[in-house]
Amino acid sequence: MTAISVIPPGLPLLLGALLLPLCTLRLRTLLVLGLPLLVLALVWQLPAGTVLTLDFLGYELAPVSDSRTGRLFATVFAIMAFAGGLFGLNHMRVTELSAALLSAGSAISIAFAGDLVTLLVFWEALALASTLLVWSARTPQSRDAGLRYLVLHLFGGVLLLAGIIGHVAATGSVAFTAMTLDSPAHWMILAGFLINAGAPPLSAWLPDAYPEASPG
Repeated sequence: MTAISVIPPGLPLLLGALLLPLCTLRLRTLLVLGLPLLVLALVWQLPAGTVLTLDFLGYELAPVSDSRTGRLFATVFAIMAFAGGLFGLNHMRVTELSAALLSAGSAISIAFAGDLVTLLVFWEALALASTLLVWSARTPQSRDAGLRYLVLHLFGGVLLLAGIIGHVAATGSVAFTAMTLDSPAHWMILAGFLINAGAPPLSAWLPDAYPEASPG
């Protein structure tokens, strides 16, 4: 089912991240608490099997591709965004709140991504938002930890990009589907995921970065 009028569920959080620094305190509170609830409603009002498609440089992108797994993860991310916002309103600066909304919106967009281009864009946006949260403490330790985090995740992003380019060159498709480890491109995609996910033995950045991140 193609639904051109469908609103991508992560979009309200992404727009909110941009608008938050311009808002008054009251409106900021409304956005931080209201947007995750709006997103939760958008997630569950999607008709089963919904696919939103658009053309990009001759390829068909699917920025919204509904699945049970994607809907489950998006629900968890939206609830976490609401809980984090509820806590963070009295503990976080506006830049941290914006980064948190960007992080949640990117994660939800990844959960619904039906093509590799959309996946890559929001994967990198999530890494950027997470870096801003690590830097939010504004200490020498958080600055250094955030820089190491950013460099490592950019390396993972480069591997992911190279793998996607190789996959598209071999198949002519940008669809995000199940893959087998039958080519260097697919190995690079897996390596990019593992580095950014902090999977052992590529998890050394976890104890380095997370203790410095925002508590929200």
